[in-house]
Amino acid sequence: MDYKNIESPGLIVFPEVVRSNIKMVIDMVGGNVARLRPHIKTHKTQEGNDLLLEAGIYKFKCATIAEAELLAISKAKDILLSIQPTGTTLSRFIELILSYPKSQFSCLVDDYLAAEKINEFAINNKIVINIFIDLNVGMNRTGIVPKDAIHLIEKIANHLFNLEIKGLHAYDGHIRDFEMEARINHVQQDFIDFYELIGKIDPHNKYELVVGGTPSFLVHRTNDRFVCSPGTFVFFDIGYSKLFPENTFKMAVQIISRVISKPTSSTICIDLGHKSVAAENPIENRVRFIDFPNWILKSQSEEHGIIEVNDHSNIEIGQIIRMYPYHICPTVALHQNLQVIEHDQKIGEWVVKARNRKINI
Repeated sequence: MDYKNIESPGLIVFPEVVRSNIKMVIDMVGGNVARLRPHIKTHKTQEGNDLLLEAGIYKFKCATIAEAELLAISKAKDILLSIQPTGTTLSRFIELILSYPKSQFSCLVDDYLAAEKINEFAINNKIVINIFIDLNVGMNRTGIVPKDAIHLIEKIANHLFNLEIKGLHAYDGHIRDFEMEARINHVQQDFIDFYELIGKIDPHNKYELVVGGTPSFLVHRTNDRFVCSPGTFVFFDIGYSKLFPENTFKMAVQIISRVISKPTSSTICIDLGHKSVAAENPIENRVRFIDFPNWILKSQSEEHGIIEVNDHSNIEIGQIIRMYPYHICPTVALHQNLQVIEHDQKIGEWVVKARNRKINI
């Protein structure tokens, strides 16, 4: 590997590994791409969108207006904004719908007053807006509990005629049991009311049921009714690798850093501070050193990382240090680009366009 032109601190991406991960997630739903609605919050790049589209995936999920617009720029057919839009986000969402007519947009709703406001915008712009009812299945972040959802669904259907309910959405990011059997049981328990709601409102299977994230994907993929929305699988990371069998998704992104100092006899300093890697986890759960598995990250400041190495006599200033991140999604968002590696050479860059809150709209 030739590192002389690799920026540090920086990220390198291996497109062939990305393609392999995409193929694997499609294979895991029996080749039925209609059962996938991947979230693009992990990669935030047009190139990542393009690889998913090339594989036949046409439905997507996103968290921000910028991510939604990037999908529209990529000519994605079906885009779900996985928030209930309010304020300027709502006005921008309307502008997206009007500006990119070749893409079908939808958003989440869990509150009638919020739905009224969305309906008002739809009337004023002479459009019908597609919505998914957001359900709280135990994460307690957003959504209405399933037992209260029937009333909301009926009220929207009977009074807000510029909204069309396309389906139900249930994100269960709290389900991360290490043992697979425990994870299966956790999903079954937390989705009891969800299953009951489906039986009451959807006897003819007209609704799209968008469920889960990456950890629960291994459970939900076995239910043919469910449309799964993992996102991290595209690049993958150390945090989620612990929840998957060994020979599934592979790490498509590495963090590249360089040794910049050897301040004591047992420590080195690298150019990787908490501005370059997700820092929400404890210090020991931020990176894994690929070539030095026994090294320990001891501390970080904005642009520096201190590593306990015991003996640094064989370590040189300027030496490349490779790492895998524990949490890839916010790590990618800290970088302007991903340096593309093919055949051990840097061949270009993927710009992380949707790390910005705004592209055009």
